[in-house]
Amino acid sequence: MLRKILVLICVSCFLLTAAGPAAAYTTAKVQETPTVSADSTVALGTLLLKEEYANSIKTGDWVTISLPSFVELQQLRLYFPGGSSYWPSVTDATYPVDYTVYRIGDEIPLGSSGVTLWKEGLSTFSLKVAKINRKSATSTFRCYIYFDQVYIKALPPEESGKINVTIDAPPSSGFSSGTVTVANVSIGGSTATAASPESLTDLGGEVANITLKENVPGALKMNGTDFRKQDTVKFVLSPGFTWQTVVLLPSWGWQSGDIDYAIGEDASGRSVLYLQIKKETTKDTGVGRVVISGTVSVDESIARPGNVQVSYEGNNPGVDPALLTVAEYSTAGAAVNGKTATDVVAGHSNQRIGEFTVTEGMAGDLARGRTITLTLPEGVKWNTYPTVKREAGNGELSGPIPVGDDRQTVKFTVIRSGTEKTAFCFKYATVDLALDAPEQVDITVGGSAGARGTVTVAYVQPPVAVVAEKTTVRIGVPNQPGGKLTITENMPGAVRARDASGATAFLRLELPEGVTFAQKPVVEVNTGDLVLDKTNIRLEQGDRVLVIPVKTSSVSPVSKPIEESAAQSEGSPTGEAEEKSASSTEGGVTGSGTETSSGTETQGSTITVSGIVLTVDRTVPEGAVNLKVSGSALSETERIFSSTLNELKVPLATCDTPAPDQIRVAAVFTIGSKMYQAGGTEREMDVEPYVKNGRTYAPVRYLALAAGLSDENILWDGANQTVTLLGGKRVVQFRVGQKSYLLQGVPISMDVAPEIVNGRTMLPYRFVAQALGLQAEWNASARQVIIR
Repeated sequence: MLRKILVLICVSCFLLTAAGPAAAYTTAKVQETPTVSADSTVALGTLLLKEEYANSIKTGDWVTISLPSFVELQQLRLYFPGGSSYWPSVTDATYPVDYTVYRIGDEIPLGSSGVTLWKEGLSTFSLKVAKINRKSATSTFRCYIYFDQVYIKALPPEESGKINVTIDAPPSSGFSSGTVTVANVSIGGSTATAASPESLTDLGGEVANITLKENVPGALKMNGTDFRKQDTVKFVLSPGFTWQTVVLLPSWGWQSGDIDYAIGEDASGRSVLYLQIKKETTKDTGVGRVVISGTVSVDESIARPGNVQVSYEGNNPGVDPALLTVAEYSTAGAAVNGKTATDVVAGHSNQRIGEFTVTEGMAGDLARGRTITLTLPEGVKWNTYPTVKREAGNGELSGPIPVGDDRQTVKFTVIRSGTEKTAFCFKYATVDLALDAPEQVDITVGGSAGARGTVTVAYVQPPVAVVAEKTTVRIGVPNQPGGKLTITENMPGAVRARDASGATAFLRLELPEGVTFAQKPVVEVNTGDLVLDKTNIRLEQGDRVLVIPVKTSSVSPVSKPIEESAAQSEGSPTGEAEEKSASSTEGGVTGSGTETSSGTETQGSTITVSGIVLTVDRTVPEGAVNLKVSGSALSETERIFSSTLNELKVPLATCDTPAPDQIRVAAVFTIGSKMYQAGGTEREMDVEPYVKNGRTYAPVRYLALAAGLSDENILWDGANQTVTLLGGKRVVQFRVGQKSYLLQGVPISMDVAPEIVNGRTMLPYRFVAQALGLQAEWNASARQVIIR
């Protein structure tokens, strides 16, 4: 019985599988895919609907053809090839459909094909099989749909630039669903491309061929005889390279004589190849194409090794700008280039620095037996020498070998000269840094091999930021109040509790000769979890040195909103009291802290030294009273570097003799106004002061002029982006983009960098006033900066 049931089940399965028509299987193909332009009436590619297996399509089957909404159908043509292999049985059946004369919902019989077209919208129609018209049981259905005339409206921003036909059919239909692209849409323009870059030396030579193609006919407009000025089409070379010979090979819609050229220079002196479009292409000719081959000469004094680029540009409506690499320029010798740069901490040892490369300009430039030397700046010494990895070519180096006993220079020797252009990468090096290390670690590359250059491999952050409030002291006067000193860790643990031997570490604050502490200041930890040994804080060396032992280093970071930090140090609408307190700050050695993605700065603990009372004897010269901040709590390299390199200098006060009534108002600047007052006279600037991130920026030049400096004492170095102020005995230098300035050659950190606005160097006014020894105030209600 069970066997009979199984047999019945199997028979039933066979009957279900075999019954009914074959599964739907038609394919849709496009004969061509033209590029068309928006806002035009064009023809699209021809669509072929093909039945792969006879009898797939049956009476009553539907298929819907839809184009995008930005396409409007105007004229269609449907063709059903006849013959023994195809349905219908008629020899040829071509049916034009003037789509515009029918209304939505109209049915249009397509002659004896047995197919009816139903208009559903401006861009949609359906085909319905009204009757089967096969000549034989093996005949298959074929239908060519010619989109002879369609209107392309403006292409919506979200569209991809393709015109896709969507084919949709019910599951029971013999037609298959799918999508096929029948045209590409271009808004016009042209495309410029370059072949693989050629190799150039100082002798010049060929550059890669450039191919210029129109995206649509007539894209590049005829520019006539004045083609260097009107409707320009031009190819501009990199500085130092000049077009020499040029050959144009026009094709497609352009013929010989349709395109000409001229060579000239633009306003910057760069060499330009201008194209003259003498004849515009049309729909009949098709798009134009021209191949440009050429040679260039080289000016060694200007050209730089590396990629030689051509900028395709111009004001012809058909120009789509592009930047093309046409050659690689190599010179004899070796180039030095940085790859990475790390952040390191001053006063710390064994700090990892970044990588850099030395690359031959030509194979064999690094000759066998020649040397490459790497020299660190003062305040930095090698701890672990660089490892060399060859990145290209087949040259070989040996080393490193130290040069001298100061651990600042190492030497590598070329033991095999390369027959291929060789590049060496120097990596995995570490260094020891003095507390007063430079702001960045620059390695100077030299030696007999001819490699020359300087490369930045690290940026140095001081362990602490030290800021002193502005105060003025008089020569020969005892017990004069000094401003508060603030020491902020730039990261937790920056102030150490133990030195290299394990003994208690300490901070050391030293006054210059002739200046003493009249009493022991008050030392407190204001924020963070740093713990000081307060019972052993003491004065030493005739009360010139304040020693602060550290009990426990900080661990937890302290976060402060950036806005609050900015408001407390510069003019801002947050309050006048905060601004006046900040603007009384004279100077300091600062650091940036660590900024988080939530808009806060992360730092370590903060120490304040208040209740400072100074005695100044008559031997002290006029000028800045610099406090030296040092100690084993800040530096673990005290035994490696001299004491002068292991201390931070902070202007604590200004030693002066003028009477108080000699102080005068130097200048008043108003936010948003180009007018300022200096010595009671109103003057005009060419840039306005402004507030940015809670900081009040003013032009450095006009601040200096208001302080009494002449134009001759305000020097601008455009090449190095620096402004130097010569104010009496003070020499101050600011560099655009650098968060420090030089005062008498001593770097003083800032927490922002100068920037250029409308050709003027702008900086928060406090730093300029500080550098020139002036007082600065912020009047919040009047939104004015007052420099005294």
